[in-house]
Amino acid sequence: MTRRLLPDHDIDMENLHAKIGQDHRLLSPDIGKTSPLMQGDFSFNRVRDGMTLHCTDIVHLHDMRTQFLIREQCIKIMLKIEGNARVVMGQQALQLDVGEGQDAVPQGVVVSINDPVNFERHSRAGSRQRMVVLTLTRDWLAAAGFEPDLLKDGLAIHNWKPAARDIAIAEQLIHPVSGEGPLQMLHQECRALELIVHALSQVLPAEPTLPVSMPTTAYQRVLRLQALLDSGEADHLDMRAIAKTIGCNANTLQQQFRQMRGQTIFDYLRQSRLERAALALRDDGVTVTRAAEIAGYSSQANFSTAFHRHFGTLPKHYRNKS
Repeated sequence: MTRRLLPDHDIDMENLHAKIGQDHRLLSPDIGKTSPLMQGDFSFNRVRDGMTLHCTDIVHLHDMRTQFLIREQCIKIMLKIEGNARVVMGQQALQLDVGEGQDAVPQGVVVSINDPVNFERHSRAGSRQRMVVLTLTRDWLAAAGFEPDLLKDGLAIHNWKPAARDIAIAEQLIHPVSGEGPLQMLHQECRALELIVHALSQVLPAEPTLPVSMPTTAYQRVLRLQALLDSGEADHLDMRAIAKTIGCNANTLQQQFRQMRGQTIFDYLRQSRLERAALALRDDGVTVTRAAEIAGYSSQANFSTAFHRHFGTLPKHYRNKS
């Protein structure tokens, strides 16, 4: 894998306080507020009232120990793509030590916080972290239709397994491919919402995103199918072979998938392959020709058109960000 070079952006304690707030404390090392702690990209944005998006792609310059007091009742959805920092919330360690480089195995955690809790993080000099954290307040959750007792526990931690599509979405959130402005913010919000739906659907299986007319067995079948499509194992299968793999009649499978996902199986597969092609362009530095093959296009021109329609930029420009 060709590792993407980080931009040379110094991040010091003053930068962190400006973005996160004064509740963020540096326990070690003992250095000045304007001395660089990290280098890379670090953003903290309010996407909408009650929803914030925190993205990092940084390298630590020191062995660091930081602490942050989380005061507000909220749910945090975390997806870590790369990094070995130890993270503790309250007295519980989060399973977010995912490795670095080619050995990294992305992991997700959903944390429900009802009472103030300390968040502590330990990281090593030279280690890299790529991560997305979405914070949803009680007001946002209520406006979205969630039950009030969703935050009834003091601190509840649930692990979730990100699919290839989730990782692609996280990469796009960390490094947006288009410019700034309202359209870009809407694009980020759409991606964030998709990540929220997938994470919560794993940890809250009774959540009302399940269509009331769909039996639980059908719902689970569609989730298995989605995982198969995201894995790449169905790229060269026809509908009959896909249905046989899942163990269901092809017409029934098509109907249930459309009912739950709002699109056909092959529209979803085409979208999933575009996401994987984008990851290969950005992370592996593959050629546009090779990316077109990954996405299932024999015509590079048709691939570029589809890629631009989906991501808002051409594949060659996406690759130039590597």
